[in-house]
Amino acid sequence: MSRPHRLPRLLAMVCLAIAASASVATATPQLKRGINFEVWQTWTGRDAFLAPGFDRDNFPDWMERVDDRQLASLKAEGFDFVRLDIDSAALLWAGDDGAGPLIDRVITATQRLQAQGFVVIVDLHLLPVDEERPEGLEDVLGTNDHEPLLWDRYLSLVTRVAARLAALPPDLTLLEPINEPNQDWRSHLTLTDHWPDQLAALRTAVRAAAPTLTLVLTGGRSGGIDGLLRLDPAPFADDPDIVWTFHYYEPMAVSHAGRPWIDDASRYLINLPYPAALVDDSAVERLVHEASERIARSVAGSERRRQLEAEAREMLEDYRASGAGPKAIATDFARVGDWAKRNDIPAERILLGEFGVYLEGADPAARSAVIGATRAAAEREGFAWAVFTAGLTQPKQAFSVIVDGNALTLEPKVKAELGLPNK
Repeated sequence: MSRPHRLPRLLAMVCLAIAASASVATATPQLKRGINFEVWQTWTGRDAFLAPGFDRDNFPDWMERVDDRQLASLKAEGFDFVRLDIDSAALLWAGDDGAGPLIDRVITATQRLQAQGFVVIVDLHLLPVDEERPEGLEDVLGTNDHEPLLWDRYLSLVTRVAARLAALPPDLTLLEPINEPNQDWRSHLTLTDHWPDQLAALRTAVRAAAPTLTLVLTGGRSGGIDGLLRLDPAPFADDPDIVWTFHYYEPMAVSHAGRPWIDDASRYLINLPYPAALVDDSAVERLVHEASERIARSVAGSERRRQLEAEAREMLEDYRASGAGPKAIATDFARVGDWAKRNDIPAERILLGEFGVYLEGADPAARSAVIGATRAAAEREGFAWAVFTAGLTQPKQAFSVIVDGNALTLEPKVKAELGLPNK
């Protein structure tokens, strides 16, 4: 080929590359303000799920309870994306043949949300094992003295889901292949961490079927800040279609107070003020006394009662000394921002994937203040966020931020703390 013909061809190739880059850029999902949809509306164990009468056509199980009018109302509250939490253990329980129709339902749910204008993160929300829910997180990752017996099956499942999502609009679709991986809590050196190799394998599983699907990836240690910061993202730097995520529930003494599924003093030590500086000597005695009364009503053994009462006082003193408040949250989020800058990751590629407060155990003013301080810290760093959780059919329970289950409208104080516009 003679030189006179090479320059126009090179210019044409450059123009095509620029056009392709522009096309990819416009297809990148834009995340700003999101909300989580809970895994189940009515909690379901494996035996119930596999029973002949279980309605698998209603999966995820808000689908037949929430109509498009309600979804449009929720969109009008000011959210631009949904983190669609899917119980991936149920996909494993169903087996390879049974998983297909369930994945069909996940795609249908995603399309319903996208039709309302939501960007959707399909979150394969694998949870820890318990008696009613075997075949969970530990059996996939090989944590907590379990063997990773389900690892290969899980990689295959991730590939199947990715293949289906790859056909949906790329500017509206993301995949989070696993939730809160509890790997490397016992690893003291990053050189002995297992999670980086497992994360790379998950990315490979997705890319086998969906080369450009935007991925939401996290660090180990249950997906918190410490897990993200100990992760070296350099092996993923060649992949432009990644959002990095972390979860944040500090201070746990406020956000998880009263949770009935944990048998420790936090179940009884509730209604803590926030910030921690509001806990003076008189508040300590009042809160410990109230916790002791709850323990006396709920716990039979005298020795166990004494243990819980002592634990409640210790927990409260720890909270009081913690300095928990908006400044502490801002400092934590600045650490994430610094990690992103060091690794040339734009702030808009960082997602606070979960935050919120368990409302049955929280002082209402403290709950609103924690939610507001966390949201403000995320936005100050330029991070997207997704509050946990909607409470689609069970408003005013657990972590729900919805006050009206019919209209799917938010609690006014929580809405204000989330910085969402008034209608």
